[in-house]
Amino acid sequence: MRAVVVSDSHGDVNSLIGAVRRHSNADMVIFLGDGERDIYDSEFSALLKNKMLVAVRGNCDLYSQLPDEETISLGGKKIYCLHGHTKGVKHGFENLESAAVKKGADVAVHGHTHEPRVSYSDGIWYMCPGSVKTGWYGIIDVDEKTDGIFCYLQNLYYEVKK
Repeated sequence: MRAVVVSDSHGDVNSLIGAVRRHSNADMVIFLGDGERDIYDSEFSALLKNKMLVAVRGNCDLYSQLPDEETISLGGKKIYCLHGHTKGVKHGFENLESAAVKKGADVAVHGHTHEPRVSYSDGIWYMCPGSVKTGWYGIIDVDEKTDGIFCYLQNLYYEVKK
C-alpha cells in the first residue's frame, strides 16, 4: 500500500496536484497542514477518487476544523500524522519522538519546518516531506507480504536518489 505525504502547500494547488498525480496508484494522501483551502480545490479533489484523504491542521490554517493530529493505519502499520508546531519541531524532535513512542507508531510524519528529512530510530520511521510548494513530498510504501515499510522523499522538479 502507498501513501503520498504532502505538507505546506501555502496556496500552491498545482504542486499539490502534481505530487498526487505522479502516484495515481496510491491508496492514501496524507496532508500535514498549512494550505487547508488547497485540499478543497475541485481538480485536487477529483484526484482523490478511490483514495483515502487524511488531513491535519497547520499553524497557518486559521479557523480550521481539522484535528491537530491523527493516528491512522496503512497496510496494518500505524502512522502518526501532525503538522509539528504543537510538538515544537522547529526546535528539536524530542517531543515528536516521545509522542510517536506513546502512540505506538511505526511511522511519524510532520510538516512545519519545510525541511525534507527521513530518519529511522528505535523502530520508528520519521518523515518531514518538506514543503510541496518547493516541490518536496514523501512516499510511504507498506509491503503487506513482507511486513516492510519504506519511506522516501521525492521532488517534482528533479530526481532524488533513493
